[in-house]
Amino acid sequence: MLNVKIIFLSVLVDITEIEELTLPIEDGSNIRNILEQLSSKFGKKFEEMIFKDSKELSKYVIITINGNDIRTIDGIKTRVQLNDEISFIPAIAGG
Repeated sequence: MLNVKIIFLSVLVDITEIEELTLPIEDGSNIRNILEQLSSKFGKKFEEMIFKDSKELSKYVIITINGNDIRTIDGIKTRVQLNDEISFIPAIAGG
């Protein structure tokens, strides 16, 4: 088992009711595995915020691993390693 740090920002704090947590994961896990665990833990509202549909991530939440957007790495298949820090950052819009 590995531990990764998960950080929630903005409206995701309202949904999860926490700003961060340490999540134990299996060796070889990827972002999809983590999203499945978090969806199970935080429920439908969290899942609806993260996913556009069951297969595609919402463009309104940026997921980073150690400060790097997962879309520039390997997307949802990005591998996670010991002590990685994963942040969920809702996109801010306005005018």
